[in-house]
Amino acid sequence: MSPAQLFVLAHGASWILPDGRVIKIPGFHSSWIASHPSIAPGATNTAEFVAKTGWISAVLHEAGYLEVIVRSREDERLKNCLWSLLSTNLPILQKVVILVLGTSGCLVMEKESFSSKEAFLEALASVPLEPDKA
Repeated sequence: MSPAQLFVLAHGASWILPDGRVIKIPGFHSSWIASHPSIAPGATNTAEFVAKTGWISAVLHEAGYLEVIVRSREDERLKNCLWSLLSTNLPILQKVVILVLGTSGCLVMEKESFSSKEAFLEALASVPLEPDKA
């Protein structure tokens, strides 16, 4: 068996670790979290798990539509991880929706917004997201 390629997505749900490893989820993120409680003790849903681990939650749908949940858009390591994820999968992606924990709204990127690192970083920073009201 050959080693898994870093940042390469398959259709469905996955976790993306900061080092580029991809964990393919056979069902829903929440079911996987429940069966792996020692990774992020106390996390009961995807948002809590992402907040505790810093992993990226990803769901790749048909027609190149990708949804991700990230802990921050300011963290340089996370931005590099997200860029690597998008650039590696560029041939199959058409649209990306990024939800950032602790904010209202989301970032929607069309392919031209992640066709280069400069365009990606500009798009990532350009949309104002309001902090969640507690």
